[in-house]
Amino acid sequence: MAFMKSQGGSGFHFIVLLTVASALAPVSWIGWTGDVADVVRAPIMPLSRIGTSIASWLRPPRDVSGRPVGEAEIEQLREDRDRFEQLWQAQRVRADQLARRLRTLEGLPESAYRSPHRPIVVDADITGRDPRDPRSPIELRMPRDGADRLEVGDIAVWGGHRLLGRVSHVSAVRLMVLPLSNPEAGPIEVAVASSDPGGVLPRMLLRQSGSGHLVADIDRRIVIEPGASLVLADARWPEWAHGLEVAIVEHVQAIDEAPLRQRLIARPAVDAPAVSQVAILSGSDMEQHP
Repeated sequence: MAFMKSQGGSGFHFIVLLTVASALAPVSWIGWTGDVADVVRAPIMPLSRIGTSIASWLRPPRDVSGRPVGEAEIEQLREDRDRFEQLWQAQRVRADQLARRLRTLEGLPESAYRSPHRPIVVDADITGRDPRDPRSPIELRMPRDGADRLEVGDIAVWGGHRLLGRVSHVSAVRLMVLPLSNPEAGPIEVAVASSDPGGVLPRMLLRQSGSGHLVADIDRRIVIEPGASLVLADARWPEWAHGLEVAIVEHVQAIDEAPLRQRLIARPAVDAPAVSQVAILSGSDMEQHP
């Protein structure tokens, strides 16, 4: 009897030591325990499912008032849950679209709000362009709410206040936008942005270069630092669009053949190949949207 007790105590101590050692061992060493658990659990799972089914049959689910709920009603509740989940996600997408439009309106210059007629904002997704050429025209999908509101000459912006270009073609399914760096967009008059309300804003006429930059020849006495912002000040564009950011000055260099002039080189404010969605500012139905 004493021998059996001694053997039992030794076995118990061995099991305890083995358990402690397994608990302290790295996880990568005892990954086999998961496989052992799956093997042990395999014959039990069918019986568990049968027991769950019997329990559901004997005691059907009940609602908060204690009324039994049938399987058809449960299925209907699942369908309602999925439908309301889809509607909720759709409203989140719609709220995000409205938030982007609000940010676009907040980024417009004050001149847009001083105008008696405010522009409308329509979001459009870019569907085609040449990513290697910033001067290439940009194709956009015609937005559902823009088919009867957009027209040639409308303005494409990004980030609320950065000018991308103008709409050059409108059809039932797509739009074409000419970025400012495209030669067909033509020269554009801009002013140097300044935080001094009483200062004189230097103006210049930007034209397109072959590299996708915008250049202007200006008086050598005008001092413009790299990084300065150039904003729209062209009378050929809608007045409410004046003040939109057109380009950023990269550097100014001397012109050997014209000592009294200097050449300003700027990059467009919007990197057209990197943009996936833009907002279209339209004034086509201003009279209906005061």
